[in-house]
Amino acid sequence: MSDQPTRRTVLRGAAVLGLGGAAGLLVKKAHGQIFWQVDPARCLNSRLGETTVEACNLCTSECVVGLSAVRAVNEYSRCGRCNICPAYFDISSAVDEKGMPSQKLCPRDAIQRKPIGKADPEDPANNFYEYFIDEDKCDGCGKCVMKCKEPLGLGSIVLRVRYDRCVNCNRCTISTACPKNALIQVPQDEALHPPEILRHG
Repeated sequence: MSDQPTRRTVLRGAAVLGLGGAAGLLVKKAHGQIFWQVDPARCLNSRLGETTVEACNLCTSECVVGLSAVRAVNEYSRCGRCNICPAYFDISSAVDEKGMPSQKLCPRDAIQRKPIGKADPEDPANNFYEYFIDEDKCDGCGKCVMKCKEPLGLGSIVLRVRYDRCVNCNRCTISTACPKNALIQVPQDEALHPPEILRHG
């Protein structure tokens, strides 16, 4: 009898290896070593410079979690700390007596702002603010992300999957629905971890 492996033996070994690899991936996922994450280069809401597209709200409507695991996040190092932030104010709303837009953009009032230093009531255009997102209110609708894009904004607000809220589905329903395949799986050491929500008390 020949010592050479038969075709059946080779195919059986390949099948076992394939199953082993899939099982290994599931084990890694069970231990929280694989994460879903939004790729801003693919996400319609996050891609800078694209101002003619409508905001995509599939992160809000397609998540299996009641309040989506996707949240808007402000990357403070990129924020311009503007007095009139287009992601905070609805800049198309009527102007109030102080010359400021009269309405906020977020439908859930999830974006808050606080003055940096002492606000000057005599010259409001000279005031700067820090903008932070109340993640208990945010549902990841992406409206603020769209308005933070160039040319009005600096792209500091992006959508992120919050790992503490995500149930780590084997096949993310948002990923299945996303027209640009912007939700991707990454190893834990490559995943974007949430920055501090409130940097100041």
